[in-house]
Amino acid sequence: MMKIIVGLMLSILSTVAVAEQIANVTLDRAWGLLIGDVITVQVELPVAASEIDVSSLPEVDARYGTWLYLKDRVTKDNELSLTYQIVNVPVENTVVYTPEFNLRQMNDEWITVPAMPLTIGSLLPIEDTNSAVKEDHAPILIDTTAIKRRLTLFAIIAVVSSLLLFIWHIGWHPTQRKPFAQATFELSRKKWLLTASKQPARILHTAFNRTANTVVVHADLEALFEQAPWLQSLEGEISSFYQSSANYFFTQNTEQEPDIESVMKLAKSCRAKEKLA
Repeated sequence: MMKIIVGLMLSILSTVAVAEQIANVTLDRAWGLLIGDVITVQVELPVAASEIDVSSLPEVDARYGTWLYLKDRVTKDNELSLTYQIVNVPVENTVVYTPEFNLRQMNDEWITVPAMPLTIGSLLPIEDTNSAVKEDHAPILIDTTAIKRRLTLFAIIAVVSSLLLFIWHIGWHPTQRKPFAQATFELSRKKWLLTASKQPARILHTAFNRTANTVVVHADLEALFEQAPWLQSLEGEISSFYQSSANYFFTQNTEQEPDIESVMKLAKSCRAKEKLA
């Protein structure tokens, strides 16, 4: 009786051993893995891949557990290649396992594909709960007194410079202009300040005198034109000005006083010639 029982047990064990075969599994990488990395599980089958029931193969484009997603599956000869992608981040370095599954053969026998360990690294910062956390340093206040003093000084310099530039612009500076440029400038600036009609004529006379380097009178205009031949084209207007000026300065006929507008017009004409000289 005992022999029969032992024989039955041996028969059952041999049947199980034959029915459940274990495939050889290797990984292309098993450590240093992070989220997004791809690993390949290479399964060496004990039989040809054509003898495996396709319905028992793992499903592609599916998530397996917390960590892995099966992207691709390739069978060739007696090999099965499974491509997984890591889709999660552990809090710290963690050892996980590839899925274990059973493949059914056409003769209804089974092949076990065992799980394989791999290590997934964490991208999260490691918190050291044992270390004492120091308070932030109080901000160091910068003394702004010197900066404010400099800004005030710069502002004063800017105001004074602007004032000096304005004064220079309106003519309160050493005269460096040419005679008729100066005359035109003064006539334009003083037009609304002139109370005596003699002043515009005197300003223009000064310009003619500076140009000729001598005092010019109506009877000696040739000296002016010899010194400044570029005024020849204005001889008629200049002669009329000197005649009008002589009548006004040397007679008591107040109706013959020089016209301010005509004086300014002649000064501008002489200035135009002076620019081209």
